[in-house]
Amino acid sequence: MTILGIFLALKFGKQWVETYLAALNKRYYENRAHQQEACSILQIAEPEFQKTLAYSQDKYRFSLASSWTQGLGGLAFLGLGGLGFLERTAQSLCEQIGLTGSLFTGLVFFGLLGGLSVLTSLPFSYFYTFRIEEKHGFNRQSVKGFFLDQVKGLLVGALLGGLLLAGLLTVMDKMGDAWWLWAWGVMSGFSLLAMWLYPTFLAPLFNTFSPLEKGPLQDGIFALAKKVNFKTAGIFIMDASRRSSHGNAYFTGIFGEKRIVLFDTLVKSLTPEELVAVLAHELGHCKLHHIRNALLRSIVMTGGVFFLLSLCWKLDIFYHAFGLQGISPHGALVVFSLWFGLMDFFLTPMGSWISRRNEFAADAFALQHIESPALLRTALIKLRESNHGMPIAHPLFSFFYYSHPPLLERLAMIR
Repeated sequence: MTILGIFLALKFGKQWVETYLAALNKRYYENRAHQQEACSILQIAEPEFQKTLAYSQDKYRFSLASSWTQGLGGLAFLGLGGLGFLERTAQSLCEQIGLTGSLFTGLVFFGLLGGLSVLTSLPFSYFYTFRIEEKHGFNRQSVKGFFLDQVKGLLVGALLGGLLLAGLLTVMDKMGDAWWLWAWGVMSGFSLLAMWLYPTFLAPLFNTFSPLEKGPLQDGIFALAKKVNFKTAGIFIMDASRRSSHGNAYFTGIFGEKRIVLFDTLVKSLTPEELVAVLAHELGHCKLHHIRNALLRSIVMTGGVFFLLSLCWKLDIFYHAFGLQGISPHGALVVFSLWFGLMDFFLTPMGSWISRRNEFAADAFALQHIESPALLRTALIKLRESNHGMPIAHPLFSFFYYSHPPLLERLAMIR
C-alpha cells in the first residue's frame, strides 16, 4: 500500500472511531435509567428533559451528516490529487501576474485551500445556525448578520493568517537547517501577539463590549477580585444576545490587559451572587496558573511539531505521495498538518484529562472564596437549563472529548 493509501485508510479509521464513540454516547444518554437518575438529582421535569434530549439528538444527527460528508469529501480530494491541482493552479496564477518565488506560490496555494475550506463548511454552518439553533430557540442572528460575520472572519483570518504564513514560509525557505527554531519563534510570538490584540482590537469587530454598570454585581466582582488579589483591566458586558441565547463568561488578554467578559444572556439568567460564583471558578483558572500552563504547553508542543517536520523536510516521497511536485515550504506545512491531525487524535484524551482536572481544581478554588457552595451548584444547574446541556455522558466519550467534567460529577464534588 502506498503512503497516500495508508494515510487515507487511517483517516477513514479515525472517522469511524469518532462515529462509534458518538453513537455509544447517544445510546447512553437515551437510556431511561440514566435519564431518571439525572432528572432525580437535578430536579428536572420530564418536559424540560425532553427538550434537552431533542436538542442533543438533533446535534448528533447534524454532526454525523456533516462529519461524514466533509470527511469523505476530504478523502476524495486528497485521493484524486487535489493538493497537486491547487499547487499547479497557484504556480500558474503567480506566473500570470508576474510574481515569482516560493513565498508567493505558497501564499496563493494556502489562499486557494482556505477558500475551498470556507466554501465547503459554510453550508453546514448556515444549516446549524438557522435550522438546529433556530429550532430550539437559541438563534437570534439574522441572515444578514450571519454573512457579515463570515465576511469579517474571512478578512481578519486572511490578514492575520497571511502575515503568519508569510513569516513561516520565509524562514523555512531562507534559514537553512535551523529553520524550525526560527519558525518556532515566529509561531510563539504570533500567538502572544494575537492574545494581546484580541480583547482590544479583534473582539470588538464582532461584538459590542460595555463596561459593567455600578451595582450589586460590580460590587461583588470587585470584592472577589480583591479577596483573591486579582487585578483586572475592566469588567465588560458582551452583547451575545444579538446572535444566541447561550450564556457564558470568560477572561481574556495577557500582561496588563486581563479583562472579565460576561455575556449579557448570562447576566439575565443568574443572580449577582451566582454570577460571582461562576467568576470565582474562572478566577481559579487564572490564580492556579491553568491559563499560563496551557500557553506553555502549547509553545512546547509547537516546537516539537516543527522539529518533527524538520526531520521529514527533505524526503521527496513526503510530497509526491500527495501529488505535490517536490520539496517546498507550503507542501511541508500542509502535508505534515494532515499527518499531525491523525497523531493529535491519540493526544486528545490526555488534553481532555488535563482540562477536566483543572475544572475540578477551579471548582474547589471557587468553593473556598464564595459565601456558599449552593451558589455554584445552582449556577451550574441554571446554565445547563438555559443551554439545554445534556447532563449524561458515556464514560468513554467523556474520557475522550469532554474538556469539562459531566455535570453530575461536578455537582457530586461540590456536595
